[in-house]
Order: sequence, then structure tokens, then C-alpha cells
Amino acid sequence: MKHPSSLRDIVESGLCVGCGLCQSVAGKHRAEMAWVDPPGRLRPRILEPLDEATEDAVLQSCPGVLLDEPLDPERHGPEATEDPSFGPYIRVWKGHAADPEIHHLGSSGGALSALGVYLIESDEIDFVYHLKADEERPMRSRSHVSTSRSDVLAGAGSRYGPSALLDRFVEQLDKGRPFAVIGKPCDISGVHNMRKLDPRVDELVKYTLAFSCGTFADLQCSRWMLERVGFPGGQDGEDNLSLFRYRGYGCPGPTRAVDKDGNVYDEAYLTFWYGKQGWTHQFRCKICADPTGEATDISVADAWPGGGPTEEEWGGYSTFISRTARGDSLIQAAIEAGVVIVEERDMALMYDVQPHQAAKKQGLNARLKAIEDSGMMGPVFRNLRLNEAQAQRDQEYYGRNYEGTRTRIEQGVSRERLA
Repeated sequence: MKHPSSLRDIVESGLCVGCGLCQSVAGKHRAEMAWVDPPGRLRPRILEPLDEATEDAVLQSCPGVLLDEPLDPERHGPEATEDPSFGPYIRVWKGHAADPEIHHLGSSGGALSALGVYLIESDEIDFVYHLKADEERPMRSRSHVSTSRSDVLAGAGSRYGPSALLDRFVEQLDKGRPFAVIGKPCDISGVHNMRKLDPRVDELVKYTLAFSCGTFADLQCSRWMLERVGFPGGQDGEDNLSLFRYRGYGCPGPTRAVDKDGNVYDEAYLTFWYGKQGWTHQFRCKICADPTGEATDISVADAWPGGGPTEEEWGGYSTFISRTARGDSLIQAAIEAGVVIVEERDMALMYDVQPHQAAKKQGLNARLKAIEDSGMMGPVFRNLRLNEAQAQRDQEYYGRNYEGTRTRIEQGVSRERLA
């Protein structure tokens, strides 16, 4: 398989995940994240030619191009083992935030918000680097530094649109202060890649936490929601938003738009994701090798039997996976401090509540083969047990994934452009 040799290659071959790390590594004067609209995606705009050293740093750090996540005895600890589809782990729990406000406000069990608040209030870190809604354009997300409970909770709840969490990552390292990163699995893979390029990552990033990610919708999908619920201005009503939330206020909670007069427009979670209008997303998510945060210290996920919600609840449940010794110690401390209420389970829980993530991993070899046979550039995946995951399914499943990917490639969905 051919692989990208430049930032331009990454984007034009459909491998960009929109994380913003290239901007942080190259410098905003050379590469800046900008909107490609339609469909509403964040992609780098090259402002100055990148020299060879910068191109190399981008290629080595980009999580769209490189995932290499081996089991590390020192980092993961002696208790860690590996599951073919869900990766390294020490323990699995099911539970939720003990604090009722966090439990109700967050997605599912409020796990990440609870742990973020706990890390700050216990002085484990100086700040949490995560996403929150852009205050001026709340349908969109931006990277944010939180130093207090209220800060963390302002970012609670899923952000299903495009986001460039890592656009200011090097800036956080430059502060020289300990912090935690909460993001998508691909964001954390970018942080993991940076460990080999910048020793400050191991020194300053004390914890990495991620949520299980199926994909995220293009911004146009959120605009379609405004039209469906009768928001003033319809698809062009974004400038009249005062709040836009994808989830929270219960589990799964509504997708909620609030106009500047305070009027509330809600749409059910299942309508937003599975309504007749559907949703669109980037090709790279279809070949994700790590949808559950294998490179993290702790990953969490919705704990929905069968993989999806069947009813609205005041507060839901999350799965917690401790993947490293450091992550396991954090969860144990949070349990002891009464921050989370959990019961220990085994890995079978993940196959029950996140079957779609296992299925994605199990079909990935076929999808990568389709890319290779099409002559496209593809990513480099190492130490992700793809052969073992493939062995969990039969040849018919392999064939369906191969043919589906070939069809998408022939339809042109993998071709993209720089901003």
C-alpha cells in the first residue's frame, strides 16, 4: 500500500481526521485549520510551504496516517492484557458519576466530566485540555483550557460536529504545567504519536481520556436539524443560536438548539442520527482502527445493551476501561473518593454495549485491502491486532466490508481538498 509523503497527500487521499495537530506542529503561520463548506469539515490550509523537517514531523504525528499502539509493560503495567477488538485493558467497569448534576448534564453516565473535575480539585493537574462549544458560534466546537469545576462542566456532553482539539496542543506543552487531555480516540492517538517527537508529552500530559467514537457528523447535518425543527432561518439560522447541544440533560438526551430569544428547539437523539435525511461524515472514519481509545489511560463509552438507546433516562450508564497502570490507579482513587459509582465487569460487557465498534475493527483488514487494490494511499497501522480481530468473523463478512469500501471509493467519497 502507498502512504502519504506530505500534508497535502494526507488531505487529498481522505486520511485527514481534522484534529488540528498539523497546525500545532507546523505553526499557525504555516498551516491553519479552516472550514471546507459544504459539507462542513475542518481541514488545514497551507499558508507557507513546509520544509522537509516540518513535513516529516506532521507525518510522524498525524493520527490519520499513523497508529502504532503496542502493549508497553512499563506504561500498561503487569496486569494489562489485550482484547482483539477493544485493545489493552486492566479492568472494565459499568457505572456513572456520583454527583447528580454531572450525571444528568453529561452524556450517558457523566464519566469524563466527573474524572476531569476530580483531577482538578485533587490537584493532580493544573488544567484539563478538552472541547467546548464556541461561545460565538455554539454549533461549532473549539479547544479549551479548564481550570475549575464550572469550566469542565461547560464542556460536558458530546460534541458530534467537527472539532480540532489539537490545534493548540504544543501551546499547552509550552506552559510547562501538568494537564490532562480529554478527546476523541484519534485525538489521543495524536498525543500518543507526539510522545516520540517531544519528551514534554510524557512529562506534562499526566492523563489521557477518551470516549468511544462511532464517527462525527459534518456540520451540514446540524444545519439540517435546524431546518427540521423549524428554527428561525432554517439551515441558515446559525447566527441566531445562543446554545447548541448534541446530547446531555438526560441519556441520551435531545439535540437542542436555543435561539437568542431563549426559545428551545429539541430533536430526539435517534431522529438526529437515524432520521430519513441521514448524515454525512468523512471517509477516514470508515477505516478507523481505534474507535474505542486504545492509546488512552482511560476510555469510556455508552453502556447501551445492543449498542443503542431504547428510551430516555434521567441519567445513564458509562463503561470505564482502565488501560494503563496510571489510568487504573485514577479510577480506583475516584471510586474511593466517591466520585464515581461503579461495578466491576469483564470485557464481555463491551461486546454487548459496543458491538458496532467490535464490528468495525473486525472488518478493517478488508477495508484496507480495498484501499490498496484501488491504488489509493492508506494509513500505517501497527500493533493493533487486526488479524486477530478479523479472525472473529467469517469470510462473508470480510467480503461485504471489502465490496462496500470499493463502492465508496468508486463514488469518490475518499477524495478531499485542502481548505
